[in-house]
Amino acid sequence: MKSEPEYPDCQENSSVVIYSSFKNYGRGRILKNFIVLCASVLLLFTSFNGLAMLQSTMNREEGAGVISQAVNYICFCISAVLFPKYVIKKLGKKVTLVISTMMYLPYTASNFYPQFSTLILASICMGFGAALFWGTQAIYLNDLSVMYANAVLKNKNIDKSDCVIYNNSSSTTLPDSYSDKPKQTRSYSCDHLNCNRNKKENNVKLLSFQHQYGRRNSIANGNIPNLTSIANLNKDDYQKFHLPNHFDNNYDIRDIEHNDANNDEKTSISLNKEKGILKFGQSLGMKQKNRKRKLIESTTALFFGIHGSAFLSCFMWSNILSYYVLESDVTQNYTSITSCVCGANYCNIESACFKHNLVEPSNKIRYILVGTFLCIGIVCVLLVLLFLDSLETQKEKEEVSFHVNLLMATYKLAKSKEFILLMPTSFYLGMGQGFYTADFNKSFVACAWGTFHVPLVAIFSGAICGIVSLSAGWLVNQVGRIPVFFSASIINIATNIFFLFWKPSADEPVLFFVAAGLWGIFVSIFWSQLRAFYGVLFKENDEEAFAVFHVWYSLGLALSFAYSNHFCTSAKIYSMMAICTLGFIGYLSVEVLNRKNERKKLTTSTSSEFSG
Repeated sequence: MKSEPEYPDCQENSSVVIYSSFKNYGRGRILKNFIVLCASVLLLFTSFNGLAMLQSTMNREEGAGVISQAVNYICFCISAVLFPKYVIKKLGKKVTLVISTMMYLPYTASNFYPQFSTLILASICMGFGAALFWGTQAIYLNDLSVMYANAVLKNKNIDKSDCVIYNNSSSTTLPDSYSDKPKQTRSYSCDHLNCNRNKKENNVKLLSFQHQYGRRNSIANGNIPNLTSIANLNKDDYQKFHLPNHFDNNYDIRDIEHNDANNDEKTSISLNKEKGILKFGQSLGMKQKNRKRKLIESTTALFFGIHGSAFLSCFMWSNILSYYVLESDVTQNYTSITSCVCGANYCNIESACFKHNLVEPSNKIRYILVGTFLCIGIVCVLLVLLFLDSLETQKEKEEVSFHVNLLMATYKLAKSKEFILLMPTSFYLGMGQGFYTADFNKSFVACAWGTFHVPLVAIFSGAICGIVSLSAGWLVNQVGRIPVFFSASIINIATNIFFLFWKPSADEPVLFFVAAGLWGIFVSIFWSQLRAFYGVLFKENDEEAFAVFHVWYSLGLALSFAYSNHFCTSAKIYSMMAICTLGFIGYLSVEVLNRKNERKKLTTSTSSEFSG
C-alpha cells in the first residue's frame, strides 16, 4: 500500500510521481540522481557527437554519413510519437534509460567499417532509442526539480498548513487568522445579541466548530462558520442548535432577539470584519501561490540549465579527443586558395577548396577514434545501471498495453493552441543544430580551413554552450524568460546575417571561433530553457509534451541533413532566418496566453478556497 504524502491537501492532478518515493528522497539523494543524470548525457553524447560532427567529412562516400544522420532523426521522429509514453509507463524510467542508452552503441561501432548498409541499420536502431532516451531524461529531470523544490520547503521549516508542491502544482491553506490548530473549538462574540444577562459574561458559545484539515483533493480546508446565517435565524430555528452542556442555565436561547437597531449595527460591523478577513485571505493566498509557482519555475529552469550545460559541453570534450587524434595524422598545411567557393556560396561537393583541404583519416586513426568513443558509451551504460535510482517500485509500475488511446493523447495535446504556436521554435532548434553539424562544419570550416580543424572550432563552441547554458537558468530567474529568449533570437539573426556576408579564409582563423561561439549562445539558451518552459507549461502532461517537442525537434534535424547536399548554403540561411522570426513570435504569444491563464487560475482557485 502506498504511503500517503506528508501534505495531503496540497496535491493536484499532474504528471505521475510516486508519492512514497517522493516523500523519502532527501536533498542529497536528489542531487546524487541529478549528477548521475547529467553525467550520463555528458558521456553518451561525448561518444556520439564526436563522430556525428565528422560524418559529413569522414564518411562522405555516397553521402553515407549525412544520410545516416537523416535516417536517425526520421526514426527519432516516428518513435517520439509511438513509444515513449507506453515504454516509460511499462518499464519505468531507469530501465528505459538503460535500454535507450545501449541503443546508441551500435552506431558508434558501425564507424569501424563504415558501409552504407551498416550505417543505415545502426541509425535506425539509434533513432528509436533516442526518442526514449530524451523523453525519459526530460521526465526524470522534471520530477527531480519538483522533488528538490519540496525538499527546499521542508528545510525552511514551512508549517504543514502551508503549501508543498507536487508535480509542478501548488496549493495554499487558510491564513493563521482563521485557525492554526486542528479540531479547535471557536468562541464568537455575542455582544450584539440581546441575551438575558444575569451573569456578567459578554460572550456565549453558540456552537462548537471543528477546524479539520481536509484530505487529498478536498476543496474545503477549514472554512470558517458563516456568522451571517447564524445571526439571521428565525426564532423557530434556534432549537436546531446544539448548546454545549457547560452553558449556564441563566442563559435562555429564546431571549435572543434581532429587531434591535443597535444589534443590526453591530452585526454589520461583524460582517465587515468577516469580509475583511476573507479579502486578506484571498490576497495572502494569491501571494503564496505566486511564490510557490516562482519557486518551482526557478528550480525547473536551474535544473534544465545545468543539464543542458552538461549536454552541450559534450561538444567540447568530444572534439578535444577528435582534434588530438586527427592532428596526429596531419601531414600538410592548409592555406587559402583563390579558387575556393566556401561559406554561404558553397553549393556542391565539388568545391576546389573542399577537394584540396579534405583528407579522410587513415584506418589506424579511425580505429583509435571509434574505439575511444565506444568505451565512453559503455561507461555511460554502466553508470546509469549502477548509480541511478528508480523513482518507482516494481509494484508501482503501471500495467499498460499499447493502445491507440496513447497515441490520441499525444495527438490531442499536439493540437492545442500553445503547442501549435511553439512548433516553429521547436522545429528551428533542431534545424539550427543540424545546420551547424552538417553545413557549417562542411561549408565553412572544412572547406576553407581543413577537416582536422572542425573539432578545434567545435571545442570553442562547446565551451560557450556549456557556460551560457549554465548561466541561462540564473538569467531567467533574474530577468525572466522573455528578455532571455529575445536576446538569443536577436543574436541568432545577427549570426545568420554574418554568415551571408562572410568569406571564410584560413588566413583569418579567429572568425571561425567567433561564428561558432555566437551560434553556441543561441543553441544553449533555447535547448535548456525551451525544454524547461515545456515542463512548466504542460506539467500535467509532461510525457506527451516532451514527446511532441522531440517530434518537431527531430524533424528539424532530419530536414537539415536530408537537404544538406542539395541546396546552396545561402538558401538554407535565408530559410532559417524566416523560421527563427516566426518561432519567436509564436513563443511570445504562448507567454501572453500562459500569463493570462495563470492569473485566471489564481483568482478562481483563491476565491473558491476562501468563499463560503
